[in-house]
Amino acid sequence: MVALLTALPGLIAGPASAVVICLLAMYGAGYVLIKHVLPDQRESLNKVLADSHENRKIFQQAVEAIDERFKSMERNVSAVKKDVDKIERSISEIKMKI
Repeated sequence: MVALLTALPGLIAGPASAVVICLLAMYGAGYVLIKHVLPDQRESLNKVLADSHENRKIFQQAVEAIDERFKSMERNVSAVKKDVDKIERSISEIKMKI
C-alpha cells in the first residue's frame, strides 16, 4: 500500500498522465466542435447556398430581359439597314439618270 502511495504522485505527474490529459482535451475539443461549431457552419453554408440559388434566378431573369432587348434592337437595326439600302439604291438610280 505504501508503495502505491509513493508511486501515485509519479503516475499523476508523469508522461502517461500527460497523454491521458491530452486525450481528454482532444475529446473535449472534438465534442465542442461537433456539437456547437459544425451545426453553425452547416446553417451558414445552407444560408449561403439558398441565397446563391435566389441570386441565380434573379441573374437568369436579368439575362433573359437583356436578351429580349437585344433581339428588339436587332430587329430595329435590321429595319434601319433595309431603309438605308433602299435610300442608297435610290441615290444610285438618281446619279445614273443625271
